[in-house]
Amino acid sequence: MSRHEIIASDPELLAAPLPDDAERLYHSDSHMGNFVECMRTRELPICDVEVGHRSANMCHLGAISMRTGLKLTWDYEQERFVGDGAAEANKFLSREMRKPYDYSFVS
Repeated sequence: MSRHEIIASDPELLAAPLPDDAERLYHSDSHMGNFVECMRTRELPICDVEVGHRSANMCHLGAISMRTGLKLTWDYEQERFVGDGAAEANKFLSREMRKPYDYSFVS
């Protein structure tokens, strides 16, 4: 199996075409171009802030798991690690802020 080969528990799923009424993902040749266009038109971009946040999170979570060498459990609602190894892993979610900047203004 190559690094890029997709596998499935039921291999027929990979060969079966999607039905005509299946939800399709957007196509973009330029996320930046779409963003600029949406600033002009006030339309929603194809990759909104929530998608960007969740996508970046996955990369950060993988890096934290590799740094700690632990199998970790992520609570996406609290945006914190929970369970075994959580205390160590949660230390990587932020760093000490440079003085005088802090979150004291947040209630």
